[in-house]
Amino acid sequence: MFLVERYLPAPAAGNLADSVGRTAQRCTLAAESRSGEGVRYLYSAYMPAEDTCFCLFQGATADAVRALNEEAGFALDRITAAVLLYPSSPG
Repeated sequence: MFLVERYLPAPAAGNLADSVGRTAQRCTLAAESRSGEGVRYLYSAYMPAEDTCFCLFQGATADAVRALNEEAGFALDRITAAVLLYPSSPG
């Protein structure tokens, strides 16, 4: 898993849904053509008070995640390896 951080000033956030959609679509197209090196878009969260968007990807390498985001034209500031944690019991 990789967490992509993007710092977006308020005017850029207006295009956020389009950018996320384009990136998710690029993941789908890459998977269908087998050129995506196993990158899968999972989720995004935008924090308007922080001008920050986090996007979670599943992929083999940070370079593969970066390349896919570049192909989608969605600039990023940082990629960090991430570990998903789930509660041991619901509630």
